[in-house]
Amino acid sequence: METAKITFYRVEKCGLYDYDSEASSLGSLTDFLNQLMGWSIKGGKPLEETCTYSIEESEDVDRTFCCDIVKNGVTGDFLLTTWNETPAYEGKVAAVKGASPVGTAKVEFTKLPKDSIPGYATYFWFVPSKNVFATIRFQHRLNGKKNLDKYFKEFISKFSDYVVLSEEVNDTFDFNIIGYAASEEEEAKHLYPSLKTSIVRKPGQISYILSQVNKIRKVTRHNKLSPKLQNNQDFWQRALSELGLKKQRKLENDVHFSYEFSFTPSDSELKEIIKEWEKEHDSKWDDIGFTLKGEQSPRWLSNSLARGEFDLNVKRIDEEIVEAKSILDQVTGKRDIMLALLE
Repeated sequence: METAKITFYRVEKCGLYDYDSEASSLGSLTDFLNQLMGWSIKGGKPLEETCTYSIEESEDVDRTFCCDIVKNGVTGDFLLTTWNETPAYEGKVAAVKGASPVGTAKVEFTKLPKDSIPGYATYFWFVPSKNVFATIRFQHRLNGKKNLDKYFKEFISKFSDYVVLSEEVNDTFDFNIIGYAASEEEEAKHLYPSLKTSIVRKPGQISYILSQVNKIRKVTRHNKLSPKLQNNQDFWQRALSELGLKKQRKLENDVHFSYEFSFTPSDSELKEIIKEWEKEHDSKWDDIGFTLKGEQSPRWLSNSLARGEFDLNVKRIDEEIVEAKSILDQVTGKRDIMLALLE
């Protein structure tokens, strides 16, 4: 039995669109998931060939691969496992000792097995009937959602069944997309791919906080300090100093802490606080509460999101990867309870 952290996102747009239309001209979420499943296993395709995009120097995402994808024939739900690459140099992974003083740290390299891709697994439960999907986290802090957005949009653009390729030979490009069509008999259309997703907010909570901005009298922040982050170590030392402890004491384990202060933000400041928090909302101990005049308890932002924690009896393939089918079987079994988070 393992604890899974579930966060829901809504699929607002998914398909190939005319430039003057908000409705998809070709494709749907179910359609593209079925196509991805067929494409990823076609001809015994190796994992290394399932990345749908190349990395540009200006981008801050590494390669993403399809590790597994399974479907429940009754509900129409899918479970997609992606493999997110982490940086390596000439077949080696770099690391430094966290206890090294700044300016003296020495880099140590761990050699990777031949043809291996360093990274971590992330899991996505798609519920096309509700037009939503959920990130499912087990041991990792990162949920891979940013990588998923790019991965799936690029699949729609380059590898979906609607892609029409030029028959002309071109020495510059491996293939040249001239448009999209539902079948070989139809003329290619000039469409653009679009995937737009957003975190699911429960109605009311954030809207109410925004409407009461002038009544906010106190802001409370829950957070977690991690010994892996140097700025967290610095914060820890300053906090101990404020307590009157002058001798330095290294942060060895995660520490949960809260702080609050009297503050009435402006309308734009409140929107900025909410926007920034939503970018890093997945940690249970990362929350912001606003106490209004005449109230004693904070109104927490976390209560506005469709997320929760559930115990799942899943099967692990190894220490990193959880079997996709076992996850899908478990979430399908608890489907009604989990989908109640959307209400």
